[in-house]
Amino acid sequence: MLANVPGSIRVARIFGIDINVHFSWIVIFFVVVTNLSESIYPDQFPQWSREKTFVVSAVSASLFFASVVAHELAHSLVARRFQMTVSSITLFMLGGVASLTREPPSAKAELFMAAAGPLTSIVIGIAGVVIAFAADSAQATAPWLQVVSAVAGYLGPINLIVAAFNLVPGFPLDGGRVLRAAIWGITKDRLGATRIAARGGQLFAGLLFTVGVAFVFGIGFPQNELQGILYGFIGYFVWNAASASLQQERLAAVVGGATVRPLMATDVRSTPPGVMVGQIIRDLVLPMNLRAIPVVSGDRLIGLITIGDLRKIDQDRWATTPVEDVMTPGSELATVSPDDALGTALERFGVTDLPLLPVVKDGRLVGVLYREAVIGYVRMQEMVAPQGRR
Repeated sequence: MLANVPGSIRVARIFGIDINVHFSWIVIFFVVVTNLSESIYPDQFPQWSREKTFVVSAVSASLFFASVVAHELAHSLVARRFQMTVSSITLFMLGGVASLTREPPSAKAELFMAAAGPLTSIVIGIAGVVIAFAADSAQATAPWLQVVSAVAGYLGPINLIVAAFNLVPGFPLDGGRVLRAAIWGITKDRLGATRIAARGGQLFAGLLFTVGVAFVFGIGFPQNELQGILYGFIGYFVWNAASASLQQERLAAVVGGATVRPLMATDVRSTPPGVMVGQIIRDLVLPMNLRAIPVVSGDRLIGLITIGDLRKIDQDRWATTPVEDVMTPGSELATVSPDDALGTALERFGVTDLPLLPVVKDGRLVGVLYREAVIGYVRMQEMVAPQGRR
């Protein structure tokens, strides 16, 4: 998945990529540990003490979420291979997301990036099954391997299930991106491929919601309201993400062949990196109501300082903290060039919550594109477009 998930905190950094935990992950982690310690492991190993069962359950849940990180890291490392910057990975209730600064530049890049995650889960799943089988066979001579067998026996199948779920051919799942890449590569029509993959995601979401209703009312399944609500929640998430992809495609069709150049602002207020935070707030933020300010060295973009960045600094440190210590580095920013299609800008606004995109040409900052300017242009196009184009 490629998106930003607000409401998260950073817990680690791997290969230069921030690993964040969303608050909802705490809930699902508790659910997994409870399910393992109260149901799965007691049924399989009734001789274990309650304390041992809980510890093994917590270890199993931690390793499962480590495998989710591995799944997302696989996406991220392949994305880097195709010059897509990955700023973070976030664990949340439904798994993990890798936050990219832009969409894949080609069908090949999309295919390899999307397939990397499920393939990683399959490898982990097969390894887990093999280890579980080997540990189970050797328990007679090494009883301690029973714990290894239990943990691997959980991690193997659950990762294979994760891989199978993600390979469903519908947005926003990895299988939907594989489908889009295949259609895009064959037809050379990215928008048409997006439309098909997103419709597949909506169809799958409808199926999940239907299964959820069936569980709630016990129609064809044993009645289980909690499981039904979970299916319904996942279906709702998938539907919204797929619908957002369709909306993105519709907006790209509305803007047609328009480029960034006519809409970008060239009168840009910027700052060098050595300026203190207090001066930025006094001279630019407050008098001009600026929410994001490019940080430049000469005419080279090296970062962006936002209101969110400034809020992280206590007021008593404003006079001693330089902008470069709190800015978002240029390598992690979504940018556009003056001749990029406006549809490309829409995509990049879709993967960031920034109010503007720096417009860069040959490494030089030549302007900024404000989100409000793009929204206003899209609304005007929709108002004046012939009825058949809406």
